[in-house]
Amino acid sequence: MGVNADIPFDPAAYGSGGPLHVYSNYYQPMNPGLIKGFEALNISAQTGSSSGRMDGYGYLAVSNDPDTQIKDSSETAFLTEAFNATNFRVHKNMIAQKILFDGTTATGVQVETAGLPYTLKAAKEVIVSAGVIALSARIGRTIAFEFQYEMKIEGNAALEGDMKYLEQATQDFLQTQTGPLTNWGGGDILGFENLPNPYRKALSKSALAELAQLASDQPEVEWLISSHEPQAATKSYVTFTPAILAVTSKGTIGLKSANAADNPVIDPRTFPSPTEQALGVQIYKRLQDFINATGLTTGPEPKVGPRDTDADILEGMKQTGLPWYYGVASCPMGKESDPNAAVDSNGKVFVVKGVRVVDASVIPLIAPGHSMGTVYMVAEKLADSIKKGL
Repeated sequence: MGVNADIPFDPAAYGSGGPLHVYSNYYQPMNPGLIKGFEALNISAQTGSSSGRMDGYGYLAVSNDPDTQIKDSSETAFLTEAFNATNFRVHKNMIAQKILFDGTTATGVQVETAGLPYTLKAAKEVIVSAGVIALSARIGRTIAFEFQYEMKIEGNAALEGDMKYLEQATQDFLQTQTGPLTNWGGGDILGFENLPNPYRKALSKSALAELAQLASDQPEVEWLISSHEPQAATKSYVTFTPAILAVTSKGTIGLKSANAADNPVIDPRTFPSPTEQALGVQIYKRLQDFINATGLTTGPEPKVGPRDTDADILEGMKQTGLPWYYGVASCPMGKESDPNAAVDSNGKVFVVKGVRVVDASVIPLIAPGHSMGTVYMVAEKLADSIKKGL
């Protein structure tokens, strides 16, 4: 169950001895077809997805424990260890309602457990790690499009629809820690690129000028492919998810009320920028070439359907576009003179004293590639700032 795909990776990109494991011993059966597709589009192999290069296709590292093949996470790697610390206490089933101030200095947090309010006093400072969507601001996000095809071969989607396949996969996992249940992501190859010609020539001068303002190592397009969500028990499906990483717009998040239990008001503003729209149309055209080159698919066209004009394609893309991963920048880091910045390089909130933010919301820009490694690095950096009293 599964085949080995010959995709290089760089062992030097990974450390050793740390609490978070990165490992996988299973490759999707669809991988050889995906490699054919990438190579046909002149997207070359890179040494893994963690080597700092975002200009090719590579193996997607997953956070699995190599011994148990069970998923690792921030909880298993870091929080569980913290539970045993004598200087660390976790208040479970608690919601923080608001930070309390004496003038402009934070003194504590008003919290609730089972509807009962009480106060936690701050000895030094209040550290907020509430996540991107818990803060009111503009938010950076990528824009993705999902197109699902029936696949000629079996894939991880069969885990949800084929009981015999699931039974065998379960035996493999329990007895030898192998097989598709060790690959929880649904896909393990992804690619990055800047849109090439002839597609690039179709972009307007203003779109090209706007893209030229982005960082030189910022890929414009991500190609993520997964096998999941079967539409029938006897069939397997592959989902192609091209994403625009060169976003030139942002969504917004606002407070619904003063009660932290109320979900915020989120407007992702998906696909509002003319540059993003132009990229989306050309990405869809390139997607058709990629799909045909893989030799994996059969059955109907993707959701947007066959279109004759760019206007038709754009309308279909608007209907299928969705905000996707990488939420950042609702509390961006920057200089105090920057009107868009909320915290300094140590995560301390401007204007007030004794409040620090430590989560993905402080990342001011969408970093090239996936954000998991960036979030861990920011956490390590700000943890050092806290320990040093900066």
